[in-house]
Amino acid sequence: MEMHQIKYFLAVTRTLNFTRAADQCNVTQPSLTRAIQKLEDEFGGMLFNRERALTHLTELGRMVLPHLEQTYEAAEAATLLASSIGKAEVTPLVIGVADGLHLPVLDEILANLATTLPALTIDLRGGTCGHLLETALKGSLDLVITALPDQAPERLETWPLYVQRYAVAIAAQHRGAQGQPLALADLAAEPWIDGGDAGTALWRNAACAMGPAPTFRHKVEHRSQALRLAALGLGHVIVPAGLAAPGVRVVNLTDCELYQKVVLGAVAGRRRGYAADAFLRAARARDWQPCAADVGNQAGLIRLESAHNTAAGSAR
Repeated sequence: MEMHQIKYFLAVTRTLNFTRAADQCNVTQPSLTRAIQKLEDEFGGMLFNRERALTHLTELGRMVLPHLEQTYEAAEAATLLASSIGKAEVTPLVIGVADGLHLPVLDEILANLATTLPALTIDLRGGTCGHLLETALKGSLDLVITALPDQAPERLETWPLYVQRYAVAIAAQHRGAQGQPLALADLAAEPWIDGGDAGTALWRNAACAMGPAPTFRHKVEHRSQALRLAALGLGHVIVPAGLAAPGVRVVNLTDCELYQKVVLGAVAGRRRGYAADAFLRAARARDWQPCAADVGNQAGLIRLESAHNTAAGSAR
């Protein structure tokens, strides 16, 4: 398998037209067709149902598409990063990251970029989804990492990263920290801490749908502050699943799972800088699912995909 074959395949998936795909790739249609045929020979089956005006992917084509997309993005990212070695110009990168997300993969990408781009300057900004999108539209952010909003701005172009799962951080001395399964009813009447992020909003919606609204006795601006209060036994807080912190234990509720789709976003049609383009390519080539921890069994659980959705589901 060669990279130009993957490039031609992806072009056809976008256009669903061999002639237009060949034009996009600056090759003749017979050359593109032969490359696709060689790819089909390697996979042992047809990738496209070729019809005059209704060319479309076969089941095999749909199955291999995400893998070939990731392979091509990874190769493009490697080429772009390699070409940047030794460049001395300043390469600024301004990224907005929504409050409450757990992003170890982001750390890895930034570290790799800083190694490859010696003149890289990173400006990380936080905030709510709405604030970050507004800031991006005004031109102050190159890229944003945030939960996918129900009504995204028309000018926002997004690339899916992963599905974030949330759990509950309780004090280490709480009865539920000793291994007892916890349900919504066990914690609903106890005090909660409003973290001001999408996870808290998801929990508020889910709890209201299943029973009495939780009582948010305390409010903070940063997760570290919420975890400090939780460790003191002053309330519980919603955090990304898999998070670890001194003095607290992160547990799952047996009857409620909270999810949201996390995306990388940029303003469509706006020219990106060198560093932003390198980050975008690297991000699309990576597997972000480790950020989500174990998605687990969703059967019979409350599931919300956005802080603006209304909870729907039933207890297990």
